[in-house]
Amino acid sequence: MLRFLVLLVIIASTNFVVAGDKLPLRVLYLGNDLQRSSDFEKFLEEHFVFAMAQSHDAFAREVLVKQDIDVVVLDWSQRETNSKDAVSPLGDRETWSTPTVLLGSAGHLLSAAWEVAGGSG
Repeated sequence: MLRFLVLLVIIASTNFVVAGDKLPLRVLYLGNDLQRSSDFEKFLEEHFVFAMAQSHDAFAREVLVKQDIDVVVLDWSQRETNSKDAVSPLGDRETWSTPTVLLGSAGHLLSAAWEVAGGSG
């Protein structure tokens, strides 16, 4: 997973003006594993002007506005929920517009919760 984010940082750095040595993006990491969240928050803080980690179970959309978040990283494991009963921690698909990076099983679980084609297979 860290390799993916390193690649994301490299790609982003070719497309954005760098503020000092950090990319001028405000990133929110949503996950539930405390150690993994801490590791990702430290990693993201090294590369972006603002980064914070939060439990996706406790996530409230007000954080997006309050912290002026540009990108959300959702780390959602199938061990945390049954995909048939998955409820998106991001809320309803129709009201979500923040650019989002999906880690772990988040792609499958989010597509199942949002009833997006390609959610299984």
